[in-house]
Amino acid sequence: MKKKVVVAAILVIVLSGVFICVQKKLYTRKSLDLTFDGAYYFSEESSESGIWHYEKSYSGHQYYLYIPEEYRTKTDDSSVQLPLIVAFHGSDEKGRAFKYGRIFTDKDFQQKIYPKGAAVLLIFSRINYFTDPHGTALLIKNICIKNKCINSTNIVGYGFSQGAKFVAEMACAEPGLFKAVVCGSGFYQMKFKELLRVLPIRFYWANSEDDKGIFEQGMPTGRRVARFCKNSRYVQYQTRHHFYVELKDKTGRKNKDGGEETFMDWLCDAINSR
Repeated sequence: MKKKVVVAAILVIVLSGVFICVQKKLYTRKSLDLTFDGAYYFSEESSESGIWHYEKSYSGHQYYLYIPEEYRTKTDDSSVQLPLIVAFHGSDEKGRAFKYGRIFTDKDFQQKIYPKGAAVLLIFSRINYFTDPHGTALLIKNICIKNKCINSTNIVGYGFSQGAKFVAEMACAEPGLFKAVVCGSGFYQMKFKELLRVLPIRFYWANSEDDKGIFEQGMPTGRRVARFCKNSRYVQYQTRHHFYVELKDKTGRKNKDGGEETFMDWLCDAINSR
């Protein structure tokens, strides 16, 4: 009898150790390989537009990059280590993409988000909606290679509508790219094997019940990532229809000082955490 108890105890210890090792592996972020590609690195067109630097790569991508003013002449300085927020507009929204940029380039936001501020990248879809997650990930990697002041391990993907679907799809395709992902009115239907790949990524997922067609597709994924991905949130509204996530949106949880946690609180924690 005593021998059976000892064997059972050893088996429990071994299984517990295996479980801990597997869990640690699943929740450890994959490293990002910064792959160089000339078509995504070199520019066909380049110009300055106010606080934004515009480029069109030979791959056909157009984007605007914001670097905090203090570091615009220090883009080759790898010691700066700015976090990067990549914003994806919705379908047919190229002309409105800058409204998302204004959220993150605002002076108050820049002062709060990180001691040195944050870089912001607006990518325009090549057609009316985003396609090719691997190609877009390659573009982001080459932007990081060009701008050494950006910390390639601290990238947040932010999307609205089709852009939210796409940023979730990108996270599944390139799990080492994003540290955190924000989906407002997203409708990507994540498969189980994809969920296993994105467990180390923080998700902020929000849908509204009266956003017919979108809610039914997006809600199951939102609930899953909030349950299984570390430090993630799922926020469900009743009558907000088709919306993008705003800084003052509340998560329904309490923050560290006991107040109501906002999206801004969650984002600050995501960017400043190790």
